[in-house]
Amino acid sequence: MTASTTLAPDLTSTLLARLELLEAREEISGLMVRYMAAADAAADKGVQVAELFTEDGRWESVGPHGNPGWAAVGRPALVTKFDRNVERMPFSAHFVTNAAVEVDGDTAHGTFMYFQACTYRGDQPLWIAGSYANDFARVAGRWLVSHMRVHNFFTTPFDQGWVAVPHLSTP
Repeated sequence: MTASTTLAPDLTSTLLARLELLEAREEISGLMVRYMAAADAAADKGVQVAELFTEDGRWESVGPHGNPGWAAVGRPALVTKFDRNVERMPFSAHFVTNAAVEVDGDTAHGTFMYFQACTYRGDQPLWIAGSYANDFARVAGRWLVSHMRVHNFFTTPFDQGWVAVPHLSTP
């Protein structure tokens, strides 16, 4: 037996582990892209978002501009929470970037940045930006959000900017 054949099983397991890690990170990044598309949906927004979460998944708004009253736990609460946004923000375009994902078996944690252009209550154009700090779980081979924490940096009128209006309340 040569040295190259004795290394093959170790090399194979190392490569398979690396491939699994890369696939998990890519699936989680894709999950966040699907979340953004669901949050922008014109109809059935709540159902589309909720299916991306675990059964007991949690969404919460954190930070100085957070809205603790907007928290939702479980898929039925997520459907209600996001369906209210259909009228509240009839247009939105979310962008997600700067993914940093750490995987540990069937759980993961990821941070992301987001930017959103939207229309509030039908006639107020807004810019919104912030970050996500999320926990993920692999359930039956599929990555889902188990806990999403949204940290809002600013919500500002399009024509005024975040220096003039760092945070506009959007109940």
